[in-house]
Amino acid sequence: MTTALHHAAWLVALAAMPVPALAGDKPAFELSLDIDQDGTMDRAVVMQDDGPAELYVYLGTGAEKPGPSRKPDFVRKALTEDRIIDLEAKGKGSLAITSCFGCGASKSTEETLTVVYRHGQFMVGGYSRSWDWGNRTSDDTVDTIQGDCDINYLTGKGTVSKDLEESRPIKGNFKPVLLKDWSYERRPKVCDFLAGWTSD
Repeated sequence: MTTALHHAAWLVALAAMPVPALAGDKPAFELSLDIDQDGTMDRAVVMQDDGPAELYVYLGTGAEKPGPSRKPDFVRKALTEDRIIDLEAKGKGSLAITSCFGCGASKSTEETLTVVYRHGQFMVGGYSRSWDWGNRTSDDTVDTIQGDCDINYLTGKGTVSKDLEESRPIKGNFKPVLLKDWSYERRPKVCDFLAGWTSD
């Protein structure tokens, strides 16, 4: 995505203030969606204070919020250390969790993890990342690298764009990853834009 669109996206997301958590004082985002596609609404909650975010999913809640005694059907701790800025329900019961690092500063990234429920398992169905990263060199100038990657684990396809060029397909066959096993080390190397960073 372009720099302007990247900045606009996180500004809009930051405007959506966290809602009260189900329990405790941690800030939270939460929404209703039919993540398991059984015709009954479920509830997803992401809680985060000054540390890693935690995802809680409550299945079959209907229109009511689960009470404090209700145990979640799925928990994923240490989901990301970046700041959660948005939750969004997508098509076919998918849940998009967006976070940012730097959040519009001279060194910033934005990531969206798409969670799906398939065959009785919570899985990573998609991952996208955009970056706008400035690095001061030895001659006191700033080099900036921009770009994005978008991986669809359900279709097995992905694209990448660097320095505002048009997106191009990524070679490879990507397969869904169990959410409990997900880590950012499992993302494609093309999304690790700093891996090839060099400066004099």
